[in-house]
Amino acid sequence: MYFLRDLLKKLPIFFGTILAYLFLCGIDRSPRQSNFTLKDLQATNLLQTMPPLSEIPISFYILSSSLIILVFGVIFLIRYLHKKKVKEGLERIAEDQAQLAVDAELESRQVEDEDRDFLSKLCNTSDPAKILPVLLSSEKFERMVNEYKNSSKFDKLDLAKIYMLRKSLQFSFKNMKFGFMCTQMLEPGTHLEFQIRHKKKIIVFLSTILDSNESQLLIKPPTVKRRPANLKQFSELYCNVRRGSEAEYEFKFKIVGQLVTDLNAVILRHTNNIRKLKIRVSERLPIDMVMNFQYVTSEQLEIQQQKDLGKFQNKKLSGRIKDLSAGGIKAELEKLPPDGVKKGDFFLFHLPFASLRANLKASVVEVVSRESQSDIHLKFEDVDMLTHMKLNQYLHRRKISIQAA
Repeated sequence: MYFLRDLLKKLPIFFGTILAYLFLCGIDRSPRQSNFTLKDLQATNLLQTMPPLSEIPISFYILSSSLIILVFGVIFLIRYLHKKKVKEGLERIAEDQAQLAVDAELESRQVEDEDRDFLSKLCNTSDPAKILPVLLSSEKFERMVNEYKNSSKFDKLDLAKIYMLRKSLQFSFKNMKFGFMCTQMLEPGTHLEFQIRHKKKIIVFLSTILDSNESQLLIKPPTVKRRPANLKQFSELYCNVRRGSEAEYEFKFKIVGQLVTDLNAVILRHTNNIRKLKIRVSERLPIDMVMNFQYVTSEQLEIQQQKDLGKFQNKKLSGRIKDLSAGGIKAELEKLPPDGVKKGDFFLFHLPFASLRANLKASVVEVVSRESQSDIHLKFEDVDMLTHMKLNQYLHRRKISIQAA
């Protein structure tokens, strides 16, 4: 193939050289009369000796043009076939790479064959190059789900398959690799902070997701005098949830109804109208509270970090909490330990009336020494979502009590 291609490339040069020689450098050697003169030595070319164009047969033009067209046609055909072969090879390589990437993603997430088949149906293709972007983006996955729900192929029985597929692909609220696009990503057992806004009043309560499917979820209602509150009298519930150190999200649920049994669970309709907020820095409330702290140096923490800090006999320091926020505290100590307090050391303490079982852990950010006392600025460490919500609730109750006083 390559030899033939090179040969055909050289043919135009070969024929061109021959034609140039015949037309430009021909010498007439035909017999002449015996009277030989110097004029007979004059060079003549083929054009001068050729008969008139009208006397050349048409078959000559047809054959010559056919030969030229055939030569150039073969050249262009070979070049086209070569480019097509290269393109098909590159497409095959890209398809193989996309298929390997799709298989790797599905294997790492342990997606079953049934869910894989439904994924192809959802994307309306088996092309791995089109399926791979859906696996790598929760936004594209939810867009594909909405398109499928609005298509003629959608069946109500597919709702359960969509919910299980989302769960198999690990598009969940706790998976920080993917964006939070809809409340279907919230899993049962997740703690949420709800607000009832009614007549310029805001009632805040914490609740847990009891169960969820593709269309709605169930939450545990708050209690009033040890009895489940009736929330079906309201039309909607506002919700705030913090996602690690990424951001806070705000959205609202429509209240569908409330069950008579099963803990009087409240039925809420899912939503994808989610507003992303920056993590807010909570306001500091002045609090003058006596507190006994457990003091742990950064070196001791490295030894104890694999075990329960509460089981160790750490140094105890007496002091006061001067102000408090959801991000940290400012403590006042009259007497520092002999070695002093350094940045990176830790204070452990229990905050009363905050409904927190475990001790709060705060790291030292800054130490300001005075004549008779020292101010220690600390920030909370390892605060999960539930603890963060309880701290905000505690601050809300303290603020109300301060305003009432």
